[in-house]
Amino acid sequence: MKSLVIAGANGVVGAHLLAEARRRGLAARTLTRGAARGDAFTWDPAAAARGDPAAVAAVARALEGADVVVNLAGASLGEGRLGASHRQRVLQSRVDATRALVKGRAQAAAKPAVWLQASAVGFYGDTGEAKVDETAPRGRSFLADVCQAWEDEARTALQQASPPRLVIARLGLVLAQDAPAWSQMLLPIKLGLGGKLGPGTQWWAWIDADDLARALLDLAAAAPDQPPAEGVFNLTTPEPVRQLDLTRQAAMLLGRPAFLPAPAFALRLATGRAADELLLPSCAALPARLQARGFRFEAPTIDRELVRLIR
Repeated sequence: MKSLVIAGANGVVGAHLLAEARRRGLAARTLTRGAARGDAFTWDPAAAARGDPAAVAAVARALEGADVVVNLAGASLGEGRLGASHRQRVLQSRVDATRALVKGRAQAAAKPAVWLQASAVGFYGDTGEAKVDETAPRGRSFLADVCQAWEDEARTALQQASPPRLVIARLGLVLAQDAPAWSQMLLPIKLGLGGKLGPGTQWWAWIDADDLARALLDLAAAAPDQPPAEGVFNLTTPEPVRQLDLTRQAAMLLGRPAFLPAPAFALRLATGRAADELLLPSCAALPARLQARGFRFEAPTIDRELVRLIR
């Protein structure tokens, strides 16, 4: 593997993936809605998804000759209340971006042989106390439906001539100092307003952003001592954390109290449907297939991760 193209490189996952790719000496291109410059190629995913010839050709040019395409593109779940219009934007942006990449890859003469497709452990819905691996069925939630649609759209590339090796990466909560989700969690803790969200006992599956970037590139590479990675992988740490435990440990490191509860009804008033999709569900998703390949986490536990985050 020498080169990759990243769709959705502006987010925290894309930023850390770009940094890791460059650390490994890989050539990295990105797809952007802004002006093309350097290794950034302009694209219009909605137009390409509709089959607009010029838009599809632009995607094909960006993909031409690359070894790997990484699809992270989609509207942010966290920037809104997941009302009707926000839900439609979240779903359609993911379907359009993926369909655009499928069409562009079909037109490219030298096609990427590997496709890394982002998804989320939200696919499993609320699993309560159960610990789940990649064999668990789809849950019943809006986010589960989005993940299914996102993954299914990527699977259409398998019907092409010269189909890619497809890896579907179901991501947990991504933690990093520059991650918006972490900043939103940390602020009330710093103010002494941390505490349990709803029951506080819900499991959160999570992963450090740098571990995530290393895992993605390891899955893309063809390791000489094991078969190439294909199919679904949970990209989470082996030790999910309960929401209140995470909050209490962060508060302890900051020297702040963490006893102010936010009942479920108050979260729903403040954040709308985002509470039931992002904050209150419990999902202890485990990286069974990633561990079976011998991946080593630099931050496998939340105590080690919080030391990295709170400096």
